[in-house]
Amino acid sequence: MSILDEYVNAAPSRQTAVDMFAGEWSSKFPEGCGAVATPGLAPLFDDPRLEMGNRMYGGFNNRSILELGPLEGGHTYMLQQFGAKEIDSVEANSRAFMKCLITKEIFDLNRANFMLGNFMQYLSTSQKEYDWVVASGVLYHMREPLKLLRLISEHSRRIFLWTHYYDKEIIDESEAMRDKFGETKTVERQGKSFELIKYHYQGALQWQGFCGGPAADATWLTRDSLLRFIRLMGFKQMEILEETPLHQNGPAILLCAQKP
Repeated sequence: MSILDEYVNAAPSRQTAVDMFAGEWSSKFPEGCGAVATPGLAPLFDDPRLEMGNRMYGGFNNRSILELGPLEGGHTYMLQQFGAKEIDSVEANSRAFMKCLITKEIFDLNRANFMLGNFMQYLSTSQKEYDWVVASGVLYHMREPLKLLRLISEHSRRIFLWTHYYDKEIIDESEAMRDKFGETKTVERQGKSFELIKYHYQGALQWQGFCGGPAADATWLTRDSLLRFIRLMGFKQMEILEETPLHQNGPAILLCAQKP
């Protein structure tokens, strides 16, 4: 390896920037944008889940939004398209952060502020309040999911949440999933009990495009514990917009919730 290998000799283009991470992109770029992200299979720049969220509680137009784990900026792009007033997006994965900056440049995301760092630390130290917290694909990557939900409740009256949850019967039927989980344990918060299950990433940690959490394991919640804890945090109004119990990566749920 030589530092000269880092130089690009082709004419500048959107594609030369995207190719810095060739083979590591999870998101499929919009057609006609002048660049192709590889392998780029997930439709995160045109995600019907965000479309559903935008119809809830007044939507995202003219709202301040905190986005947790923007990955490659696909949802950030959609939030700006929906008219968000400002979007603070916190990403801990440095490679994903750089991809977000490429996305920001290509799509002129001038209302997005991408920040590199741990959003648990940001939520623990920031005093800023938001109209929405968008937490898509992050809760099940946390070692302390209950703490994350509590911190979110301290910064916003509304939450958009898509996450996997643990269902023993479903997981036990999956050869690909069942060996990744440990024993269920029960914890108490405010006099109520909640079930937690350890999850191990195993071989997924070897891929440069890994888009999980910052540790070798995470903690999942059961569906019942998830919904009860969100309500305990003051989000009394809740709408389950979509549920996929047989999702290939584990049971998944999409919900929006709001405080009175």
